[in-house]
Amino acid sequence: MGRGLRIATVRGIDIKLHPSFLLALLWVTYYWGIAPDRGLRGVLFGVFILIAVFVSVVGHELAHGFVALRFGLTVHDITLLPIGGVARIEQVPLPPRREAAVALAGPLLNVLVAIGLLPVVLVIAVASDVRSWYDLLLLVHGIDGRSFLLHLWIANLMLAAFNLLPAFPMDGGRLLRALLTGVSNRLLATRIAVALGQILALALIVAGFYTRDVALPLVSIFIILAAFVEARMILVESALQSLPVGQFAVWDAGGVSPDSPLSHAVLGGPRDLAVTHQGMVVGMLWRDDVLSLLSRGHSLRVADIMDRNVTAMDVDSSVYEVHRRMLATGRPAIPITEGGLYRGIFTSDRLVHVHRYLQQRFGTRDRYRGLIEALGLLGR
Repeated sequence: MGRGLRIATVRGIDIKLHPSFLLALLWVTYYWGIAPDRGLRGVLFGVFILIAVFVSVVGHELAHGFVALRFGLTVHDITLLPIGGVARIEQVPLPPRREAAVALAGPLLNVLVAIGLLPVVLVIAVASDVRSWYDLLLLVHGIDGRSFLLHLWIANLMLAAFNLLPAFPMDGGRLLRALLTGVSNRLLATRIAVALGQILALALIVAGFYTRDVALPLVSIFIILAAFVEARMILVESALQSLPVGQFAVWDAGGVSPDSPLSHAVLGGPRDLAVTHQGMVVGMLWRDDVLSLLSRGHSLRVADIMDRNVTAMDVDSSVYEVHRRMLATGRPAIPITEGGLYRGIFTSDRLVHVHRYLQQRFGTRDRYRGLIEALGLLGR
């Protein structure tokens, strides 16, 4: 979903237009121009409505993104598709209240927009002598300012209502998971929300068949795929949280002393090394730093260039926790200790071995590699 043409950046969040968005323009051309025989005027009016609706969609996704940023998550981008928008937010287990806050932010914005437009809608209704909902719907079919504002009002109401359905991948599904996590576990809560999402998708397929609406089956396919990916990602996340990092760390002979000449750090080949004193981690020697300074000769010691701002993690920490720490620091390795003493190092490359282990454990080939990449856990 991250592919597409970047059209804007808001607070560091890229907003992209997916190539498939052209399908929405084709639909607008047919629905507003060709089918009712309104010509260019109808097409332009439909395009204006499309833009207005997708501005609401962007606002919805940005609301999710801003709350996620406040909680320290990374928001990669927002991609606009023919059926809506998708915000790529860092996949990190959140406390139920925070997950609920992120999930509610988008629908809440749409509700606020709809409330803000309500006085305008009431003025339109009074001025047009609207006496029933049917009269109001007749105004929607026009191609004037009243129809435009009514479309925008209805679109925001529908965005809020549809996204609050308690099923993945809608926001209501994430809200349901947050509520269920409080009384159960995250994996079971996700499975329940995913199952409801699949039931909803099947209902949309049936509704699309009876109403002959092609859009409903397309939306249902998106729901099924998104729910499947979410379920698998949570399964991988749970598996990685159950694996102790000591099982996959590279055990070595005790690191390198801070008093050693820098040239000694490359005797076994240039690599990231832990710097230890009396068995305790006091820093890290990064491969790139060593290679850039070796040309200065043998006068430098390890202590002169080592990174002292390093946090080691225990052998019983999970692979998930350790690599999340690596991603947070932007470093490709982290030292592993046992009882406070240095035992080895865990690198991004070691996740290849984790992938192989998951293959054997779950009897799969490449299913989990892609999902681990989606979680941001494979080295880049």
